[in-house]
Amino acid sequence: MEFRARAAWWGKAARPAPHEGIDLLFLVDSRGRRLALPPQALVVPLWEGEVMGLLDDFLGRTVLVRHPCTDERGRTLVSLYAHVEPLVGQGARVRPNLPLARIAPGKQRGKSGPREHLHISLAWLAAGYPVRELSWTTLWQNQAVELIDPLPVLQAAAGPAGSSCQ
Repeated sequence: MEFRARAAWWGKAARPAPHEGIDLLFLVDSRGRRLALPPQALVVPLWEGEVMGLLDDFLGRTVLVRHPCTDERGRTLVSLYAHVEPLVGQGARVRPNLPLARIAPGKQRGKSGPREHLHISLAWLAAGYPVRELSWTTLWQNQAVELIDPLPVLQAAAGPAGSSCQ
């Protein structure tokens, strides 16, 4: 599912709010074949950072990571990895070469849709905003949060100079 999409990829129902990030359902192997994400696939963070919280979601949990990047307004870049089973706890330091979670077992979506998927959201978060106040149901309405389309960021991160969150 794409950023800001309202139609659900798993059925005909419309979402009550735009999609907060992107859903990753497939990978391309070294031979160029498209494969469903393996059950319990390991998830690594996009950049180094600190786990600032864990949220429950409808398929598992969400790991929130604060990165050492700020914008001109003093907001901090955060990444959210949803539908996972965390391997780290709050306060843990994370790096892109170490797993922070496993993809949680999913529910069958539609007639042929894969069960397991990883949801990734990116956002600028106002300085000092309490993580315990974050909720999937209110992200779009929260004035302290500016959601960002993760796809261009992920594509840039996959390039040769993609190690920084700047």
